[in-house]
Amino acid sequence: MTTPEQNEILAEPTPVGPTWLFNAMHSPKSRAYHLLHGLLNTIIFVSAIIGALETVDVFHTKYGAFFHYSELVIVGIFTLEYIANLITTKDKLRYVFSFWGMIDLLAIMPTYLAMANITALKSTRILRVLRVLRVLRVLKLAREALVAMQQTSAAEKRRNPLPMNLTIYFLALFSVVIISSTLIYFAEYSTGELEATESVERPKPNHFLFHSKDMHGDLAPSGKVSISGTDKLDGTWICKKWDSAAGIIEVLIDDAEVLEDVPADQPIQIKGARWAKDSQFTSVPNASWWCVVTLTTVGYGDMYPVTTPGRIVAGVTAFMGLALFGMLMNIIGKAMMAALFGSEDVEGEDKAKAAGLPPEWNPSWRHCPTCGKDHTDSTQAHQPSA
Repeated sequence: MTTPEQNEILAEPTPVGPTWLFNAMHSPKSRAYHLLHGLLNTIIFVSAIIGALETVDVFHTKYGAFFHYSELVIVGIFTLEYIANLITTKDKLRYVFSFWGMIDLLAIMPTYLAMANITALKSTRILRVLRVLRVLRVLKLAREALVAMQQTSAAEKRRNPLPMNLTIYFLALFSVVIISSTLIYFAEYSTGELEATESVERPKPNHFLFHSKDMHGDLAPSGKVSISGTDKLDGTWICKKWDSAAGIIEVLIDDAEVLEDVPADQPIQIKGARWAKDSQFTSVPNASWWCVVTLTTVGYGDMYPVTTPGRIVAGVTAFMGLALFGMLMNIIGKAMMAALFGSEDVEGEDKAKAAGLPPEWNPSWRHCPTCGKDHTDSTQAHQPSA
C-alpha cells in the first residue's frame, strides 16, 4: 500500500503544451525524452571542449570562424531548449527564477549580450565575465545525472549501482575541472591592445611606458608583461608599474641590443601592438593540468596562482578535490562490498536476519509480504509461509 506522497510521485504529470513536446522534455518513459537529452548532453560536452580549445592562441587564430559559428549553433540549440521548457512548464515564473532556470538562461545570455551593440558591454572586462558564464552549461550535466538517479528504482540501484555511481562521479569531476580551469585562466591571464601613440613615453632610458584600456586586476610582485607587435620592443619584460585604473604599463627593458635599436630621440610606433600578462595559465587546457594536480592533492608546484582571485579559485578547487576523493572512496568501498559479500548493504541484511525478517526485507514496508508481520511490533516473531 502506497502513501499519498508516493502516489503523487508515481502519478503521471499532466501535460502542458503540445503532448509530443512535453513527453520529449519531461517524460522519461518516452523514447523521444532519452534521444533529446542524450543529444543535449553530447552538445554540452562538445561546447565545453570547444570553449576550452578556443582559448589556445594557435587554434583561435587558425579556426576563429569555426569557433564563432559553432558557438552560434550551440546557443541556438540551448535557446530552443529554454523556450521548450517555458512552453511545457505550468508555473513559468517559478521556472525562470529557479536555480536550474537561471542556469539555463545564463548559458545562452552571454552570447546574445556580446552580439548586442551595447556600449557598456564593449569593455573587455565585462566580455570576459560573460565568457566565464558559458561554462555554467556543464552544470546541466549534473542536473541530468540527478534526474537519472531519481528515476532509477531501488531494486536497480541495489542490483548494479557501480555504473550509475561512476557516471555521477565523472560528471562531477568533469564539471569541476572545466569550471575551475576556466575561472583560474580568466583570473590569472589577460591580454589587450596597446593604445596607438606617435611615440612611446620613456621616463628613463630603459623604461618604456604604454597605455591600454583593456587592463584589469592586479599584477603579481616582480611580474612580467609580454609585448608583441612593436617589432623593436617585442619580448617579455619586468613590469615596474601596473595601474589598471589609469591604464598604465611601465616596463623595464634590460636588453642592450634592444636599447641600441631604439635611440632616445627616435619615435616608436606601436599601432596594432598587444600586451599580455606573463602567466603560466595561458589557456584553459593548460590550466586543466594545474586543476588535476590540485584536485588530487599532489601539488607539484610547477603552476600556481599569484593573484587574489586566482588564489580564491585555487582554495575552493582544493576543497572540491577532497570532496571528490571522499565520493570516489565511497563508490569503491560499495563496489568492493558488493563483490566480496554479494551485497553492498550487508549491515542491513544482518539486521533483518537478527530481527527474524527475510533478507529482502524493505524498511519502508509496513507489513512483511511473507507472513504479514507488522515490523513496528518487535514482539511478534516472523513466521515464514508454508
